[in-house]
Amino acid sequence: MLDIPATRARFDDWVRSPAFDAHFNSVVKPSVFPFIFGGLLLFSLIGIPLGLALIYRGFKKNRLRKEARRDATEAYTHHEVILCTVIIANQALLRKKGAVAPALLIGEFGASDEASLDACGEVALLLCEVYGEDPSQVAPELQEACRLVNDDTFRDSRRRPIPAHLSKGRQLWLFDTILQADSMPALQECPYIPCLAPPGPTGPIMQLPPEVLVFKPEQQVIRHKAPATPPPIVAPHSDNLEAVEQHIETHLGCPENVFHELISTTVHIDVHIVPATPERPWISLVTSGMSDIPMSTPEGAEEWRFAELMIRLPEGWPLDQASFEDERNYWPIRWLKQLSRFPHELETWIGYGHSIPNGDPPEAFAPGVPFSGIVLSPPWIGGEGFSTLYLNDGTPVHFWSLIPLHASEIEFKLAHGSEALFERIAAAGHSDLVDIQRPAVV
Repeated sequence: MLDIPATRARFDDWVRSPAFDAHFNSVVKPSVFPFIFGGLLLFSLIGIPLGLALIYRGFKKNRLRKEARRDATEAYTHHEVILCTVIIANQALLRKKGAVAPALLIGEFGASDEASLDACGEVALLLCEVYGEDPSQVAPELQEACRLVNDDTFRDSRRRPIPAHLSKGRQLWLFDTILQADSMPALQECPYIPCLAPPGPTGPIMQLPPEVLVFKPEQQVIRHKAPATPPPIVAPHSDNLEAVEQHIETHLGCPENVFHELISTTVHIDVHIVPATPERPWISLVTSGMSDIPMSTPEGAEEWRFAELMIRLPEGWPLDQASFEDERNYWPIRWLKQLSRFPHELETWIGYGHSIPNGDPPEAFAPGVPFSGIVLSPPWIGGEGFSTLYLNDGTPVHFWSLIPLHASEIEFKLAHGSEALFERIAAAGHSDLVDIQRPAVV
């Protein structure tokens, strides 16, 4: 989530820095042609009056430009950072580098809490539903909103209030603005458009550049506690076993063996072992059974209720029963089973970017093993075809890869987010393939 006070402070520094000059110059170009043509006319000795006039005009334009730059700097000090939701935008155009596109946004001044963002999202969804409809054909309470959203001819700096009966007592505004494609990657961390605008019924709104955005640290480490009551014993079966097995075989190869549980709690977890091949020189361990029961996801995250886990081990990792007596060999199996039950036993959920430490404070998985926690990542192999299995009824089952972490990497992830950590891992030449010798990337 965007840290609004920190973003405001960084923007104030940016708008007074040389970096803002480049941004301002891209909008208000400096006048150079009057000097060039005026100088040529002076040297020609036949157009001295006209040359002098052009040079004077150039000086005057640049003086006005400098005044505009100063006024802009001063004006921005009275603006607020707000988070907006997109209602209408040319998404195809905004995926092109360097492109700009008109857009209709909805936002609220003076608030950036969850209630404000939820209100914006709900009204945005309602407006999208009536966009393109005839106002006379919708419910009476929606007719004014329908007329608002269908008046979609772009008008620079236009601002319109949302009808009070739709905004649940909040003061929401519709903004016409221009979005820049090169600033859109910020949405990977913040699903809203961070903007700067003066409060009130009038005034322009601008999309904030990515370099001034500051995001709050993710708080996604789940510290596990013992359940209040023992988990129930369940029958050893998996309703999704056939679908999961076929999915594994299609995308990773045929499992060579399966570690079956004799006694299970909450869910029956099996671990499928796909051996290394010349084309895939690693061992894949994949669970089945975790997706038999939906996880307790928060409202709005229902799509992520069902999951299975995997971990990639280097070719030659000991997987026989005798080797499992040594925790240095067994910890990948233990973590697959432990995390598969974890959300069901504690009535929570795990998904993208969630990290789980090995205790509090985190301890090494085993003697000689440098890792003390796990982060969940989309599999770095198999593409989208493997990362999500759709059951016969259309239910999505997401596959998450376990990446073991050093203690310092867990702290870095908390401070900077999972995306920053994954970028560090990739930049160091590593992936989700376990490497016991891998040094910490932070």
